[in-house]
Amino acid sequence: MATIDLLNGNHLGAAASALISVSILVVMFIAHTRASHALPLHFVIWLLLCMYLFGTVTHMPLHPEKAVWSTVFPFAFFYLAGLQTGLWLSVFSLASTIVAYLMYSWFGTSLQVTFYGFTQTVGAFILCSIFAYLYEKVRTQQEQLLKQSAQCDPLTGLLNRRGFETVSDSALQQAMCAQHPVAVLLIDLDSFKQINDTQGHDAGDLLLKEVSALLRSLTRSVDIISRWGGEEFVLLLHADLEGAKQLGEKIRSAIATHQFTNGARTASIGIAIHEQQEQLEETIKRADIAMYRAKKSGKNRVEILTR
Repeated sequence: MATIDLLNGNHLGAAASALISVSILVVMFIAHTRASHALPLHFVIWLLLCMYLFGTVTHMPLHPEKAVWSTVFPFAFFYLAGLQTGLWLSVFSLASTIVAYLMYSWFGTSLQVTFYGFTQTVGAFILCSIFAYLYEKVRTQQEQLLKQSAQCDPLTGLLNRRGFETVSDSALQQAMCAQHPVAVLLIDLDSFKQINDTQGHDAGDLLLKEVSALLRSLTRSVDIISRWGGEEFVLLLHADLEGAKQLGEKIRSAIATHQFTNGARTASIGIAIHEQQEQLEETIKRADIAMYRAKKSGKNRVEILTR
């Protein structure tokens, strides 16, 4: 566009087109690599908005029908600011275009704007805004689905180990700031390998699903439950030693008395209280040691390991 304007002798239009094009490329590059820059994202968004307003003022009276650059901004707005803010930015930009057209038309400047060129610009902007909105909406939904699938166990619907580590970090920080005690329960189903060997993996999978549903019914919404791997489950809860022990016994008793589809089952449970200046991995290791003590002591037990 800048080259065509320059060849036609339109130096102002060429300069404006070149400046806008280069600015868009630079800003999008900075935004794409913003993780390694100190430049705030909101500053990048406002810079894009200012460039759009500048382009509207400089291009509207020159050749509005050639304002192809304007169709890039809706995609940039939605990509950088998200659905809601991107929609408001697009609406504001569209309104500024309409205001600029009305001002040039009403005040009768020497550079008049044709209604045909104006409708072309506005129509293209609206169409691209719709496409950008739909694209960003689908992209956001797919991103959320991918994030959920990466953090959830597909069999039980509980958090997997990665999801547990992600969620537990923030939950642990909040608990420590509020000085709330945090306990870790490691639950292991007894003789699970025997179930797979004698009844098949389908029976084992069904048992895991039923135990997961039982754990959900016995815990609070603020408690974090995860399938740690195989037949092991990890539970992170805001409770002191006595509260964790009571819940551990409640879970153990519920599993032992529950009527599972493929027969009665038991579980061994290890408990550890998270200590100050301790990594969560260390607390889980202590709960794991306590769980193995329960196994060695005859299974279907709750054991506690303190530092």
